[in-house]
Amino acid sequence: MEAALKNRLKRFVIDGEAVILGVDGISDFDALHSGKHSEEVQLCAFDIFVEGGDDLRKLPLSMRKANLAGPTRAAGGDIHQSL
Repeated sequence: MEAALKNRLKRFVIDGEAVILGVDGISDFDALHSGKHSEEVQLCAFDIFVEGGDDLRKLPLSMRKANLAGPTRAAGGDIHQSL
């Protein structure tokens, strides 16, 4: 994904879901599955497992979500953080 390639600050492993949002803001699985709207695909990240070589899996989810803000912000809005 281009957004991850743009983020050269750190090595990281995130968990998320590729989505295409409809005009109502709700993910449209049929649009994603069709492959006709690839330029509209966004990554919604909801967890981070590794950041800068550090294994974060043993941290509470609330702390991992706080750490997730760095890579999502560095991606310039191309990776969205799910709350």
